[in-house]
Formats: sequence, structure tokens, C-alpha cells
Amino acid sequence: MCPFYSGPDLDAGRPWLDRLRALGTPLVDQVDPLPYADALRMFDGGMVDGNHYLLRTRWLPTLADGAVDALVDAARQVTSPFSALALHHFHGAATRVRLGDTAFGLRAEHLLTEIIAAWAPGGEVAPHLAWAERTSEALAPLALPGGYPNLLAPTETERVRLAYGANWARLRRAKRHYDPRDLLTAVPTLPPSEHPE
Repeated sequence: MCPFYSGPDLDAGRPWLDRLRALGTPLVDQVDPLPYADALRMFDGGMVDGNHYLLRTRWLPTLADGAVDALVDAARQVTSPFSALALHHFHGAATRVRLGDTAFGLRAEHLLTEIIAAWAPGGEVAPHLAWAERTSEALAPLALPGGYPNLLAPTETERVRLAYGANWARLRRAKRHYDPRDLLTAVPTLPPSEHPE
């Protein structure tokens, strides 16, 4: 586990860490205040240059029993030591931003779930792909519509639309206005202008 607390008063985060520590005796406990950049660097070792990656995402309204069961099952069946499951609690200030002020289409409290299949070159690819897809499908009945837009596959067109929610039409108009020739394609989740609304 890699818990994070962010806020102006670090002492306000201590009760949350105490709750985690109360679950049992950790083998290693290195939770400590860190600058944000240093915290991000902790994950560099898991993202090895040259590895292959497949990402899937689901938005969970809560960490209900069914979701916990699916995640534990996925962890038990992981096919590569580089693969990971990541949960990001979306709450607090992020939920107080008005929907129309950004592109992001879900401003209610939720958990962003990342299913990250990662494997070294060579060997079979199918088991890793199957693990990610199986995990995503297991979470689907428990998930909110859509998903984190930058992690959705270009083929998941309906989930892309649901991810942007009420902002979809406004974003499509902006794309047609500012990028009528579809030169900006770095984010494949906003389809080219000729695609239907």
C-alpha cells in the first residue's frame, strides 16, 4: 500500500494513517512527509523503459465488498511482477469544482481504479492482456459510467462520451472550432471532428 494525504495540515492526515496501521503489523512502514515530486519518483522503478503496457480504468462509486473481492482476486492472479492495481480517491476540493469549468465529466466523490498490465518483451502476451480485461470486466457491473478519459482505449467510444458527460457537446464544439483539421491527436479519446455527435 502506498497511502497519500495531501493538505495544508499534515496532522489532519494522521488519523487516516492510524486506521491503516491498525489493520495489522506492517513489515515495512516508510510513510513520511515528502515533496510531491519525490513521491512521484517512488514509482519510477515500476515503469521500466522497453516494457509493454496495457491500461484499463473503472470509476467506482465506493469500495464495496464486490469491488474488494474483484481487486483481491485480480491481485492473486496477476501475471507479471510489473503489473499493478492503483486506486485514487477522488474527493474533497476536486468534487467542488463546477462541472462546466473543466472537461472532466465526474465531479462526485469516487475511486479511480487503474488496471495496469505491464510485462517485459518476449514471451506470451495473451495472459497479461487477459488479466487486465478480466479485471476490468469484473469491476464493470459495480462501476459508474465512463472512466478516466486518458486511460480509455480509442475503441471505447461510448465510455469516452460518458466520461465527459454533460461536457461532451461543448468539447466537440471547441475541437471543431480550434482544430478543424484534426491536427491535435495526442489524446485519442476525443474523436476527430467528422465523427458524429
